[in-house]
Amino acid sequence: MGIHRHGRKSIGIALMSGLGIALTGAAVTPATSGATPAVTGAAHNESDLAAFTKMRQHQEAAWARGDGKAYASIYSPDADLVNILGEHLHGRATIATKLQQYFNTQLKNTRLLEMDDKVRFITPTMAVIVRKSCVLYNQEKACRPDALSINTNVAVKQAGQWMITSFQNTLIRPRG
Repeated sequence: MGIHRHGRKSIGIALMSGLGIALTGAAVTPATSGATPAVTGAAHNESDLAAFTKMRQHQEAAWARGDGKAYASIYSPDADLVNILGEHLHGRATIATKLQQYFNTQLKNTRLLEMDDKVRFITPTMAVIVRKSCVLYNQEKACRPDALSINTNVAVKQAGQWMITSFQNTLIRPRG
């Protein structure tokens, strides 16, 4: 994560639900923001899906406040996070510290926007959540096409609580 300079143009790179984004180009409005996620796989109940929605909303609010500790609170203590730049953060405390550094600098006054959400239950206590999202800067209301990223979250349920144990984020590059 960080700001990369390419000639005279600055491209902001960010992290989602550790999201990674490069902001340039025209806007894309969310197709399914707030919609019920697509769900496949093992048995689950509606409270599991509600827990995932609550986790995402918690992270979006923490991100908008610039609160790294709150953002990282949904990760397991031994979680792994790989951001858009390939930076590997291990452990909730490290994730919180590094995110706070970004919130204090490059990601100050930014927000997350979810475009798509797919949940696949591997078992009743393990799920893979794939999201397409972006980071919005300043007053932006929509994602730019070249600003979209896709992230994969591995969620585990322990003692009745869902947490993210692994997260990986990739910038979507158009074919061409």
